[in-house]
Amino acid sequence: MQEEVLAFTPSPMRSDQPLYKRPQEVKSCYEAALKGDITEVRHQVEQLFRRHPDANPAWLSYSLAAAVEKHDLEMARFLLDKNVAHIGLPIELAVREHAKEILELFLQYGWGINQPMHRIEPPALSIALRTGDHDMVEWFLDHHADPNRRCAWDMTPTSQAMYTASLETIEYLFSRGADVRQGQLLHHAVLRAKPGALELVRRLVDCGAPVNKIKYEDDLTTYRERVPFGLGTPLHRAAEFGKTEIVMLLLEKGADPLKLDSKGKTARFWAVQRNHEEVAHILEDFEGRQNDIQSISM
Repeated sequence: MQEEVLAFTPSPMRSDQPLYKRPQEVKSCYEAALKGDITEVRHQVEQLFRRHPDANPAWLSYSLAAAVEKHDLEMARFLLDKNVAHIGLPIELAVREHAKEILELFLQYGWGINQPMHRIEPPALSIALRTGDHDMVEWFLDHHADPNRRCAWDMTPTSQAMYTASLETIEYLFSRGADVRQGQLLHHAVLRAKPGALELVRRLVDCGAPVNKIKYEDDLTTYRERVPFGLGTPLHRAAEFGKTEIVMLLLEKGADPLKLDSKGKTARFWAVQRNHEEVAHILEDFEGRQNDIQSISM
């Protein structure tokens, strides 16, 4: 089996999620935040820290989430000043809520826009690309977000775009510095379920994306982590998922049908395993041509 597709879909914290058992002031602060009552929020926070000197500011994180949802800058700033977000800012929620003014505030409080969201999740630009919010994509790029900034693995915001962004947004990313040689873009693009996958694959190959590289082969650390799940070329993935037109295009662009993946299998093996008969026949034909070429050159 080939490497499983990464979903890039952690659940954002929202203010309607249940509260853990905390002092009453935490709940009262949250209820006031939902109403947009900054005066009561201030009062409850003061009461919390007066009555419970060891209270953890992070207990008020749901109140901060409510402020984000309401785009309430004053409330968000007050809570940030109380160190509510010392364990992390609700970045994803702010992006999904299109709360640009809140994100601007987070930048003022030290948020690094190119900091990975998690060890194996690229920076927050990927959230805007995942949600298809072109306006937010522009905001990120205008605030120096790097479309090529990776996480621990070679995955970038542009990697996410291969799955979910419109072709227009992807072109915009390239116009703003996205690099076809970073982020394993072709490996992701062949699995695109949205319209335009064939056009996107052609665009990447024509711009220099390597067609015969094993995924992560140039990134030894990531390769070692992912190789137990199976790693192949874009052709292996396209064949496994029965992407007939993409398989044909890759072959026409020089993909090697005889190249083995990390499990020692050809692309045709995976097509047969998944019962993609048409793809298997196409690959068998190209394997024959490749063998003929190799015989002549010997």
